[in-house]
Formats: sequence, structure tokens, C-alpha cells
Amino acid sequence: MKAIKIVLAIVIVSVAAIGIYYAPIIERLYFAMNMDDEASMAENLRISDTYYKTHLIQRSSKPEAFPRNVQQGVIPETFVNHGETLSTAEFLKEAKPTGLLIIKDGQVIHEQYWQGLVESDRQFAFSVAKSMTSVLVGMAIGDGLIDDVNDPVVKYLPHFKGTAWDKATIANVLEMSSGVDFDEDYSRTDTDMQRFQVNFVLDKPMEPFLLALKSAHPPGTKQGYNSMETQLAGFLLRAVLGDRTLADYMHEKLWEPLGAQDDATWTTDVTGMEVAIGGLSMSLRDLAKVGQLFLQRGQWHGEQLIPESWVLESTTPSKPYQMPGRDNPLSEKPFGYGYLWWTPVEPNGREYYASGLYGQYLFVNEDKGLVIAMYNANNKFNEAPDWWKERYQDLFQAIAIGL
Repeated sequence: MKAIKIVLAIVIVSVAAIGIYYAPIIERLYFAMNMDDEASMAENLRISDTYYKTHLIQRSSKPEAFPRNVQQGVIPETFVNHGETLSTAEFLKEAKPTGLLIIKDGQVIHEQYWQGLVESDRQFAFSVAKSMTSVLVGMAIGDGLIDDVNDPVVKYLPHFKGTAWDKATIANVLEMSSGVDFDEDYSRTDTDMQRFQVNFVLDKPMEPFLLALKSAHPPGTKQGYNSMETQLAGFLLRAVLGDRTLADYMHEKLWEPLGAQDDATWTTDVTGMEVAIGGLSMSLRDLAKVGQLFLQRGQWHGEQLIPESWVLESTTPSKPYQMPGRDNPLSEKPFGYGYLWWTPVEPNGREYYASGLYGQYLFVNEDKGLVIAMYNANNKFNEAPDWWKERYQDLFQAIAIGL
């Protein structure tokens, strides 16, 4: 009887230990599966970083707020999308915004929050992190950590030789023209992105996933949206930063000199590698500072934080497969693309933007001195991402035209 009790005790302890080990994974799986629940999505986006491993990006030691010059009539009553005049109020009702911050000539002219978000709150920004990764690549080039954007990626990641990434340059990766095969369709559950997400939630490291991908076509021939391109750029950055993380570098090069008012977080995998494809949580007002920095061609209080050449190059489509247009056979999207920055289908002057899943945006119109930062909790976004993106884009352009 004593032996049976000992065995039962061992079994109970073992089951409890297994439960303790798997409980966080089960909790993350449940959270991920219910992320876009309409009733709780806005809150989910605010607390998302509490369910994952993260690196902290501390706010600046000298936080700085934008001066305010709040104006009326900044948001137009209507805007045009595909020739149809839409009610802005009705669109916003569908789009489910959580925050909208508009900066004109360095001053806040409109600030509004919904669904429980307040100005100091972080919100998960998804693929806006791609554009932020591009910013860090440009800074690394400016710091001499990367020699040239046209270098092959294997120069910095030699263990990727012989893989699908072998012939790609850094520019190819930032343009999403590496030719690596990856199915990103968010409307289905049988895609490469779905496999990647499941692996991540189950605490599997990201790098083996990238090493196993295959090539679909030669690099530098056409553009195809592939989040793994940005993740490779993240690995490249980590390789050249030495013992610093991407979060360390972002704090040093952006958050500190920009006077960031709030802490940000960058989600990591089990190895501590940042999720460059979309792991940043930050406040809307600090995100807007990055837009203002780009508007000022990389200058902040007289200091050149980003090379001006990088600001221009990274936000300007230059190759045939990067050009905007609904009839571009070399691109699967109607929008233009630079180095992880989008441009509108029909730009009004120099315009570019960062875009994230469920409606996260940082939009810049240089001619109007305009920066628009917007967060949404749009649970319908995945049903037609490009359709939604055009509507947000058209609203931003209408705001710019009206100012």
C-alpha cells in the first residue's frame, strides 16, 4: 500500500508539473484564438504583450510632448473611395478606431481616443513593426554596422548559405522581393503564416522556420508580401548589433533622443529574438514621433538621427515591382512599396505609411507637414485586408487635402 501511495504521489506531482509547464502555452493559445473577438478586441490589443515574452524599450529620460494647437473641422465629413463618396462617421463606426492623433507642422491639431484607450496606453501595432525595423536597418547603415543595402544577406548571416535566402540582398528582403516562397493569406487557416503563428505560440524558435523555407523565383524580379522577409532583416540586425538587442538599439537610437513619453515593448520568441514582423506595442503619441522624425528627413532638434538618404530611399518605390498601380503584373498589391514602407495607390505628393493588421497606421504627407497615427480594433479587417487598407488610406489622403 505504501508503494502505491508513493507511485500515486509521483504521478500527481508529474501531472501538476506538466500542467504548470503547459499552462502558459494553453493560455496563449486561447488568447491568440480569441484576439479578434469583437467585444474584447480593443482590450486584447492593449494587453497582448502581457501574454508573451518581451523586451522592454524604456521611455526617454527626457520625455517630450508635442505642442498643441487643436483645431476644429480637421476630419472631413466625407471622403471618396473607388469613386464612391463615403460618410466618415459611418466608416469610423465600421472601422472601430481606438485612437487618432494628427500632427500638423509639429503641433497636435486633433487627438481622440475610443474603446478605453488613453494617451499613455500601449497598443499592439502588428506590421507597423516592419517599418520600424526598416528604420533600424537605416540607422545601422548610418552607424557603419552594415556596409551597404545591396550586400547579400549571407554576408552577415553565413549560416543561411544554401537556403532559399542565399542569393537575396538586404534590399531584396526590405522590398519583399527575395523570391522566398511563403503563403501569407490571413483569410485561411492552412497557410505558412498560420504554421508560423502556431509554432510561435508553442514556444518554438523562429529561425529554423526561416531556414526551412523554399525559393519560388529568383530574387529581385517581382514583389510578393512575405512577413518572413522582415524577420530575416531582424536576424541580420541582431547579428550586427553584437550583445545588443533590437529593443536596446531602438531605445538608444529612437526612444531616448525622441523624448518618448511611454515605455514600449517588443515581443520575442523563446530565444529572446524580437518578432520583427509585428511584435511592437507602443503608445500612439510615441509612434507619431517617428512619423515626425521622417517628415523632418531624419533630423530631431538639429541632430541627424537617421541618414536623410535612408528616409528618402526607404519610402520611395524605385523598381518596377515596387510601383503602385492596379495593373502592375510584378506586384500582388495595388500599393507602392519601398523598404518596408507603403505608398498610396495614387499618391498626392510625397506620401508614405506604415500599416499593421486590424488597422494600425502611421501616415506621412510631407507636402502638408502632416503626420497621422491611428490605432483600430477592426475585427473584420482580415476578411478583406487590401479593401480596408484602401479605405483608411483614402481617409488619410482626404484629411491631407483638406488642410
